[in-house]
Amino acid sequence: MSQILATYAAALGRPVLNGTRAKLEGQAVELLAQGLPEAWLCDRAREMAPRGWSDLITHVDKSTVPLTASTTSGSGRSDLPEWCGECGADFGSAARLNPRFRKIGPDGARELCPNCHPDRQHPEGA
Repeated sequence: MSQILATYAAALGRPVLNGTRAKLEGQAVELLAQGLPEAWLCDRAREMAPRGWSDLITHVDKSTVPLTASTTSGSGRSDLPEWCGECGADFGSAARLNPRFRKIGPDGARELCPNCHPDRQHPEGA
């Protein structure tokens, strides 16, 4: 978290204002909890600062930069099947790394994605 903020501040070239600091720290915690790699998030923060942007979640959600094997190597999920891209649309790129977002269907009735959820062949409780 602090590394993401430090990267943003370095790219900005000045201290980060308190309100922006609190916002970015909270967003960094949320994105890291979703399983996104810190190095990849640092790169996104570095892109934002020169543009005057300060919303990391929006930038990450709209990012088209792929999460490659080198950026996800620290995720501990080498057993995770490749994301199909058809599920988890409400969660942006988080579904690439975190299987809990690999679900399909309407809210309240979401089911494991039959294409890429790691438990798709082994239903819960079976």
